[in-house]
Amino acid sequence: MVKKILVHGFPHCGTSILKCIIGHCDNVYEVVNETSKIKNVDVERSGDKEFIVCKCPHTYESFFGEEYNDYIKIFIVRDPKFVFSSLNKRYNYKLNKIHSIQTYKKVFEWFKNSECNNIFKIRYENMFDDNYRVLRNIFDTIGLQYTDNIFDNDKYENRVVLNTKIPNVKPKNTQHLQYRTYQINQPFLNMNLNNKIDLKKEQDDIRDIREQFV
Repeated sequence: MVKKILVHGFPHCGTSILKCIIGHCDNVYEVVNETSKIKNVDVERSGDKEFIVCKCPHTYESFFGEEYNDYIKIFIVRDPKFVFSSLNKRYNYKLNKIHSIQTYKKVFEWFKNSECNNIFKIRYENMFDDNYRVLRNIFDTIGLQYTDNIFDNDKYENRVVLNTKIPNVKPKNTQHLQYRTYQINQPFLNMNLNNKIDLKKEQDDIRDIREQFV
């Protein structure tokens, strides 16, 4: 029976690119469109692949319950000052409830305290250290088949939605689909850059979760 992998976390924490990297592995079939559930049609399309990977940019309490007992879950979080700087730029500082600091706090509490079957927890910042050592350890434990090539995006075409063109030039932030597609086809590097921090004064309470995150 095919084994299911769910990548989840919080928006702008790297769920899309991590799912693509996993999808590069030889024995993995990647569900391109965002979903929190692997459907029968996905299993049919996977052919003889041993694993199927999907991703949801959000985290829900149900992920830790019986409904997801047969999923391997990879839970990723990122330093909140970079998360909210990125969200601010993408959405012109107009964030909705699912992008709120309160929602991030809840997700981070789940990240710290969740203990359930088949869950791997990783911080975005740690993915790139020591030639992707943390990721390699997770992949080896799961049983993924891969070479060093999977970390080289130049060798692949990554998409967040099926049948989309990959832009050659960086689109505007407001061109949401094109921008995301462009991003996940860039080199797989740590994008936590201090010169990109852009927070509003009313987002000062990010400091509270920063102290817990460090």
